[in-house]
Amino acid sequence: MKLVRVMLFCSLLGMSFVGCSNSRQHKDPSWTAKPANLQVVFTGPTILNTEKDSDENDWPIFPWYYTSTMGKSPLPLATKDVLMLPEEMKKMSEWFSSNVDNTLKFNSNVHYKVNEVSKNDISYSEQDAGGDNIRVPKLTSMPDGDDVYMVLDSIQLKSYVNVMQGASTTMTSVGLTVGSTVNNNCVQISASYAFYEAKTAKLLDYGFLEEHQCADKKVLEHDWQNVLRDLILHTIENTPIAQF
Repeated sequence: MKLVRVMLFCSLLGMSFVGCSNSRQHKDPSWTAKPANLQVVFTGPTILNTEKDSDENDWPIFPWYYTSTMGKSPLPLATKDVLMLPEEMKKMSEWFSSNVDNTLKFNSNVHYKVNEVSKNDISYSEQDAGGDNIRVPKLTSMPDGDDVYMVLDSIQLKSYVNVMQGASTTMTSVGLTVGSTVNNNCVQISASYAFYEAKTAKLLDYGFLEEHQCADKKVLEHDWQNVLRDLILHTIENTPIAQF
């Protein structure tokens, strides 16, 4: 009976995680003027990975849940927190800055600079995005030598393994179904962002984005680059900065 209760709880928990996204954006259609200069500032990224769970298990699972056989296959069974960070990313701030620069180089139509700033230089306000309040970052001092500031904050990187349900075979002689599992290696980057008019400190655009990518192969630096590129593209899309 205890097992049944656990499986039922996990089933409900699993349903709550399927198809969810934490991304929220506010795109202001009134911001149409292309700035002459863009100053991109970011705070140091944080790598999120847990060594053990609360019971000191060797590999933490969040959440562990059961899913029914209905729906698309393979089905998620569990998420295992791991650290899959290539050697090229050890100097995280340098790596982040370089890849933001590379994305903007080919996808923006304005002159820009990218610089890291201290958390102490950032303040916050609560803003509405699609009916939800989100915390929006702001650079406390914005010299008006640049027309628009783009602030990236609360940058978090995380890697994990999705344990998926694979093909199954029914053994009719004993009435059992034997299944296989598939491990998908996933990387995820999330960040808050905001655009400000430097002279007036007017908030032009803001949001929170969470991007991820999964594959059954070993995680390479290129996977992280793809996810960060998607995050930056979704940040600037529908703004006068984008050239796409």
